[in-house]
Amino acid sequence: MAKKITMSDIAAAASVSQSTVSLVLNNSTTIKIAEKTKLKVLETAESLGYKNKKVAHALGQAKKIALVINGLTSYDPFIDAINAAREEAWSNDYILVTFNYSHDEVLANKIESEINSGNYTGLIYASSMTRQLEQQRVITTLPTVLLNCINEEHTDLPTILPADMIGAYKAVSHLTTQGYRRIAMLSGESWMLASQQRADGYRQALIDADIIPNSDYLVNADWSLKEAYYQTLELLKMVQPPEAIFCSSDYMAMGCYQALAELGLKIPQDVAVVGYDNQQIASESFPALTSVELPYSLMGKLAVESLIALIESQPLLSRKRKVEGELIVRTSSTKTKKMGM
Repeated sequence: MAKKITMSDIAAAASVSQSTVSLVLNNSTTIKIAEKTKLKVLETAESLGYKNKKVAHALGQAKKIALVINGLTSYDPFIDAINAAREEAWSNDYILVTFNYSHDEVLANKIESEINSGNYTGLIYASSMTRQLEQQRVITTLPTVLLNCINEEHTDLPTILPADMIGAYKAVSHLTTQGYRRIAMLSGESWMLASQQRADGYRQALIDADIIPNSDYLVNADWSLKEAYYQTLELLKMVQPPEAIFCSSDYMAMGCYQALAELGLKIPQDVAVVGYDNQQIASESFPALTSVELPYSLMGKLAVESLIALIESQPLLSRKRKVEGELIVRTSSTKTKKMGM
């Protein structure tokens, strides 16, 4: 078994004190150390095979990856994908540089020029909304991966997408297995790929449970808390109101919660509710919201892995990867027995 290299080994080989080695390897700024000494310690550590990522980062010339996105809000869960991509890139000695052109055509042109300047090794073209691209606004000959979007005209581009149909299927199947039959869905805007796939999963789960989908139970709430509130009120006016409501986002689920509270209905005793995204609000709401995890962190990591494989001419496992999210079951969907007289 190979001997583990310690700081004292590096100190002896570099002819410096162990405290100097510690300061250099931990990138301390409290004490000024000569650049020549720093470099000597870092090179010695690397030559001895010292396992410390800080050494590799300090010695190597980090390469840059560009991530381009069109619009992002501060509360957008897609930030998880960007953070995971940044961490994965840096762990492989790449710096992730994020550009957001927010529908500004002049800025998009400047970003395109910057990326094609010769300082970047690859591009991740991303969308905060799962969607079909009408066009890829920033064009480059660099290795490119699509994250949370798809381009039917360039099916050769590696693409990372959430398995939204499967996620919705899990959510609705969870409700049917508990005996709920009248299950409604608050959907997002119909033109969006995420809305379409979640609606497909909803219908398929009902069919597989021998429930005929009722089109009156599938309503468009436009990803809006306010619209989800109004649509929930309308659903509960039906002659046969739903026993459970599947919301296409946790944000819309909060609108659903408000409407049910206004009507004096309890969750889940009167109406069960399931959300989608598994944002922090899901676990902190009362009752805690059952939700499907939107696997943005894993998607961001996989996007970087795929891009690095392209850059380094390594084989890809798949050109199109759909990532499943876990169903997190909480109180809001747990069927309870109603007390009899």
